[in-house]
Amino acid sequence: MGTFISWNCRGIRSKLQDLKGLINYFHPVCIGLQETFLSTNNPLKLRGYNSVRRDAATGSNHSGGVCILTSNLYPSTPLSLHTSLQAVAVQVHARTLVTVCSVYLPPHDDIRQQDLDTLVDQLPTPFILLCDFNGHSALWGSDVTNSRGLQIERFNHQKRLYCNK
Repeated sequence: MGTFISWNCRGIRSKLQDLKGLINYFHPVCIGLQETFLSTNNPLKLRGYNSVRRDAATGSNHSGGVCILTSNLYPSTPLSLHTSLQAVAVQVHARTLVTVCSVYLPPHDDIRQQDLDTLVDQLPTPFILLCDFNGHSALWGSDVTNSRGLQIERFNHQKRLYCNK
């Protein structure tokens, strides 16, 4: 199907060379970026890739923000999401039609289970979540499990999602 990359870049502007290196090495279908730290007046253009973004809220010191970069080699269509979560989604033809969603959950935000359920219920199947949930759990290799990790464990179980670390 191709390569899909998820990266919490903590500010994409200072890491554009790293991003170009990832692209040149992996030639990914999609890249899900979290914590882009972009605002609406900051364009993000990379040759050969389209971008769909949800920037950080005004007044948030530009922290957060998500983006999906999709290779021009694969036809893609942005999806409209109705959510308060930092999330964007596209449908991309990579041998088959797949939905890709990039999500960022800030570590200190209280995330309601209903918001997560509503988000994935909007995603046509099959879908791939490229995300930073800020959840720690032994299920995905962490030494500790935090409350967000437990929440995501329950979410994965209830929605029958597979977590690839």
